Amino acid sequence: MLVTLIALEISALMSPFKAAELLVLQVAMKHPSAVTACNLDLENLVTDSNRSIATLAITTLLKTGSESSIDRLMKQISSFMSEISDEFKVVVVQAISTLCQKFPRKHSVMMNFLFTMLREEGGFEYKRAIVECIICIIEDNPESKETGLAHLCEFIEDCEFTVLATRILHLLGREGARTPNPSKYIRFIYNRVILENEEVRAAAVSALAKFGAQNEEMYPSVSVLLKRCMMDDDNEVRDRATFYLSVLEQKQKALNSAYILNGLQVSIPGLERALHHYTLEPSEKPFDLKSVPLSMAPTSEQKSEISPAATVKVPEKVASSRQDIFQEQLAAIPEFKDLGSLFKSSPNPVPLTESETEYVIRCTKHTFENHFVFQFDCTNTLNDQILENVTVQMEPTEGYEVLCCIPAATLSYNQPGICYTLVMLPEEDPTAVSCTFSCTLKFTVKDCDPNTGEADEEGYEDEYVLEDVEITVADHIQKVLKPNFSAAWEEVGSEFEKEETFALSSMKTLHEAVNNIINFLGMQPCERSDKVPENKNSHTLYLAGVFRGGHDLLVRARLALMDGVTMQVTARSKDEVPVDVIMASVG
Repeated sequence: MLVTLIALEISALMSPFKAAELLVLQVAMKHPSAVTACNLDLENLVTDSNRSIATLAITTLLKTGSESSIDRLMKQISSFMSEISDEFKVVVVQAISTLCQKFPRKHSVMMNFLFTMLREEGGFEYKRAIVECIICIIEDNPESKETGLAHLCEFIEDCEFTVLATRILHLLGREGARTPNPSKYIRFIYNRVILENEEVRAAAVSALAKFGAQNEEMYPSVSVLLKRCMMDDDNEVRDRATFYLSVLEQKQKALNSAYILNGLQVSIPGLERALHHYTLEPSEKPFDLKSVPLSMAPTSEQKSEISPAATVKVPEKVASSRQDIFQEQLAAIPEFKDLGSLFKSSPNPVPLTESETEYVIRCTKHTFENHFVFQFDCTNTLNDQILENVTVQMEPTEGYEVLCCIPAATLSYNQPGICYTLVMLPEEDPTAVSCTFSCTLKFTVKDCDPNTGEADEEGYEDEYVLEDVEITVADHIQKVLKPNFSAAWEEVGSEFEKEETFALSSMKTLHEAVNNIINFLGMQPCERSDKVPENKNSHTLYLAGVFRGGHDLLVRARLALMDGVTMQVTARSKDEVPVDVIMASVG
């Protein structure tokens, strides 16, 4: 009803027209079906002389219309794209991006439209939105890959934006080398080495190296080009060419994967801190990269959100991550100084009480190589009490051993405090990774005057039962993204490979099975394998992670849908324990 009234308002008024149409568009973004009733009115606005209104009408129709209307709408909007501002052009691109996800079979129509727009004049935000949209289509529709890459190759031949050129070169290095005819992209990449600034030249060198690392028949040509790059005027370009050529000359797939195709997965601030600490305390042992915290994998490798208001800036200094901050805080506590490097912290604190109770407790789990530290963020919501010597006593159900508790000295009204509990992992059975802890908050209560805050001199002991805390297999594994999973699979090798088949009888669809496996293991899906194609009865899921202690762990799950879902799990690592943990946990 509200949407219909807005449409009537649009038809009756001209001055507030744009605002009303924007309102309809905003409704369409979140509730497309609610705006469908207005489609007839919106169709009449497509030919409006006010191009801004016509653009908003078509954009709304793109979000709410059917697959059969796409060709007609694309033809209509292309007739006046040159007459509207970049701001409205970005809105159109956003609508097309949404449409690509809704109707993937129409990708060719939308790709051609986007490429036409890409060749026209426009500012950075407009061009960036188009490039990101084309990349999204490539990643969601494998059959569109070669067409999309060809369009982007032509675009960088005359691209004035360094950020977009390096973005496309990175994509070419990752995807172009795996196409049926990868050699056709080499000319476009090497042209950037000849014609562009040093940032783009450096990105082009990295892209060339990826072609040489993935295609043995192309190695001689890539080698010649990299040797030419070693004569470049810029230090970064020369250094990259020298390094990559040295790696490629070894002709070892493991080295190619580790140093060219997948690279380092470490936190940059953490690496800086570890190297600084290593220089302050000289040691005969070589520097160990396993002592450096891992970088957090992105939540999704598939999408880059297109935001018209966003600007791309290179920060002067990389900000410390949440885990880097936790590392510094925990290292400052004497009881934790010998635990080693922090491996992982749980992404979100787990509430152990209701938010309305007198004591609000949230738990964050910190994983070390052989220990867990449980951080309890505590808040006292009673204004007539002060809590002292606050601890959380934990009782494990399995072989875990509680070593000590670090109390919060005082909890005044609404003043947060932190206490810790240190737990050691079982030594007898390294595959016993899951455990449930019963938790009790223990403290000394001192009554106080709510107005003055003055507390009684004497208090009394009290306790408060909390929700249980669980450790799962996901707490022992850190997500890492492997852009080239097959290269990483070969790099790890089959020495400790194990394979088993399981029946997931409770799973009714492949999509449900994939999501449950990812969440249960806490690993990073690779090669966009978390997306299950429509109308498929089989699927392969690729997962990557690092097990505590710094052991790379890869899992390949082949799924088949029959009465339920049957899963063949293959796990690889350079150590036997992580593989055994996966098999024991899944079983």
